[in-house]
Amino acid sequence: MNVLVKALELYEKIGTDLFKDIAVYMDRGYVFKTPHSLIFGKPVRRDQGNPDAQWDVKDPDAWYVRTAVGEGAIKEFIERMPYPLPWIGWMRSVKNKPVKYFSCEQVRRRTI
Repeated sequence: MNVLVKALELYEKIGTDLFKDIAVYMDRGYVFKTPHSLIFGKPVRRDQGNPDAQWDVKDPDAWYVRTAVGEGAIKEFIERMPYPLPWIGWMRSVKNKPVKYFSCEQVRRRTI
């Protein structure tokens, strides 16, 4: 299945606008798209609260993955991060879980 179709289905489930996220992440964050994955991410600080509200952060310590759709999307993001940060975090929006951060090294080991 096409990753954009999968992303649209995800965004319909969580009740937000995919195209709004694409626009803002292309402007102020990072968008990675391959035939098999779609990822939106940005640098944040773990101690600054809600990562969705953080933009243009000084001295970030983590990557926040807003959206990761497709097979191997997190691995793809780890390989394409524009610069290293010690942590990476995401939340399970469809499961209504809070953002959870992991060391990038831990995630890298698990995805390789």
